[in-house]
Amino acid sequence: MHQHKLPIIQTLHEEHMAVLALLERLENFLNKRKADKPPANGDAETSDLLTALAASMDSEIGHHYAFEEKHLFPRFLSLGGPGVPMILRGEHDVIRPIAGRLAELARAAVSGGFTPASWGEFHELGLEMVEREVFHVQKEEMAFLPALDQMLPPQSSAELEAAYAAMKAAA
Repeated sequence: MHQHKLPIIQTLHEEHMAVLALLERLENFLNKRKADKPPANGDAETSDLLTALAASMDSEIGHHYAFEEKHLFPRFLSLGGPGVPMILRGEHDVIRPIAGRLAELARAAVSGGFTPASWGEFHELGLEMVEREVFHVQKEEMAFLPALDQMLPPQSSAELEAAYAAMKAAA
């Protein structure tokens, strides 16, 4: 696997790989079940997935997006122009509320199970999340991270890593 030269880029890449693996689990889970047939409450596979999903939506969408927007997009703008950050920011703005709602539904289902209505909404939003976030991560992996890895001076990596660690710790 390609190693990025800057550790912060490698960290973001590893988070992308983790979220893609989780979204694949979610997609398989949803595709095995009909939108009008909620899974049984208390099922271990379901609880594990829902717990992991809620945590990932908070970290991936919360910290990861915020870090890119605050620390990486401005650097990219100054070094490479507005196109890529503008596209990615637009996708963040669409995905963020989907992720937030999905996390809410997942947390509620862990404690009390799904109702037919909440399962229908979760099923639909889950499939939309998979589609949008996988496409988004692919763009970041193919264009954004490799370009940043080339553009950023190596000394900026430690500063960015510290900023990212501070954002995660503050949450």
